[in-house]
Amino acid sequence: MKLTICDTAPAEWAGEVLALGVYDEGGAPSAQPWLSGVDAALGGAVTRLLAHDSFGASLDELVTGPGVPGRCERLVLVGLGRPDEVTPHTARRAGAALARTLTTGPNRRVAVALPSWHAGGDEIVEHVVEGLSLAVHCGRWNVLTDRFRADYGSDLPREPESVELLGCAAPERLLRRAAVFTDAVVLARELVAAPANLITPERLAREAAALADADGRFDLEVWDEKQCAEQGLTGFAAAAAGGADPARLIRLSYRPADPVGPPVALIGLGLTHDDRGVLRSGGAVQGAKKYMAGAGAVLGAAAALSALGGPTEVHLLIPAVAKAAGPGAMRVGDLVTTASGATVEVNHEDAHGRLMLADSLHLAARLGAGRTVSVSALGLPVAAALGPKAAGLWSTHEALAADLVAAGRAAGELLWRLPLVDEYDDELWAPFANMRSAGPESGDAATAAAFLRRFAPAGGWAHLEITEPAWSPRIDGYYNAGATGYGSGTLARWLCPR
Repeated sequence: MKLTICDTAPAEWAGEVLALGVYDEGGAPSAQPWLSGVDAALGGAVTRLLAHDSFGASLDELVTGPGVPGRCERLVLVGLGRPDEVTPHTARRAGAALARTLTTGPNRRVAVALPSWHAGGDEIVEHVVEGLSLAVHCGRWNVLTDRFRADYGSDLPREPESVELLGCAAPERLLRRAAVFTDAVVLARELVAAPANLITPERLAREAAALADADGRFDLEVWDEKQCAEQGLTGFAAAAAGGADPARLIRLSYRPADPVGPPVALIGLGLTHDDRGVLRSGGAVQGAKKYMAGAGAVLGAAAALSALGGPTEVHLLIPAVAKAAGPGAMRVGDLVTTASGATVEVNHEDAHGRLMLADSLHLAARLGAGRTVSVSALGLPVAAALGPKAAGLWSTHEALAADLVAAGRAAGELLWRLPLVDEYDDELWAPFANMRSAGPESGDAATAAAFLRRFAPAGGWAHLEITEPAWSPRIDGYYNAGATGYGSGTLARWLCPR
């Protein structure tokens, strides 16, 4: 799908589908000067369309009908909501609503026109384009080459050959950023949605190698279980024992010519399969997949960093394990020594992810990280408080937390700050070890964050828990049904500021 910016007026454009974005200004849409002007130029096509539908231009509202012979085959009106309430998220939803109309009929050439491409103090072209592109991706496999579906079928949006943004004066770099951030989300989606027999720890390492080879600015190291043990990552080795596939610790390092400030570390937990996750989800397929969403988000962010670059040295760490109860697997009651030297009494069947993150945080400290962000889909029970569309955020650093929340807002990914207080440390007390792996079930999310804080580097640290928003049970705006790619947009924008 080719996206272009052009100054052609809607009344002069010719093609298959002409989409007009309409703001909700309180009155009849047909009375808006911009829309009435287009209507007059199109011989009353807008008026005829509105006569058969009670279109009010609210967000996600859409009406479509016949266009003008010789000019456009279909005319689409897309609601943008109130102009003073437009956000990156609502602009993406408007783009996605348009994409959902492209499932039938000819749509080789599509044009989109808005009364203004500027809202909320920012150009919204980047966000409209992202919503359109992400919705068109729904159900497709654009990155992974494996055969997942014999045919796409008529139920998927048809990707137009071209989309022209009429009357848009935004610089081309915004289209470039939109394409990069879309690609980051798509990569994360496809990795998480793919079956565990294909996306193994070794396959994740190969995907990281492909990024490194394509870019040339990344250094790549991949350690197997033996090498991890030699590096002192004993907590990771304990979690990897008995896995369904050989474990890998992946490190991608990005080093600009003149780095600004101390290095940054991103850690994405990669449980490519979780046997107990299947049980927790009642046997649903997402229980075998979404627990590697942290790894997918970090690799998506790496792809964005590869394309856009950034001012800071970045180390991207992915501890990857296919969790299973094979021979030698960690058991409840075991005592595990972590890379930091601290000992952990395993008192819960799901300690694996925490131990993998603990050693990765220690490794980030060894690499000199000044700010560290870890991302996981551990299945922690934050959904009861936040629902399915927000991720939990814990942080030891106010400015880092604020930066991530702002990046999330720009990405349409809601992050909600949760408490990280000393009182939770008492819940991890163990008589014969430095700590237990888990506290009481009622406060599992809070005590998990307290556990990880013990291993965090001395600089700023934040943790994102994305289990619920990483998977959607249905198509929702610009989200797929299934893996959403959640987290990759936040991390990409944090690493690649304008």
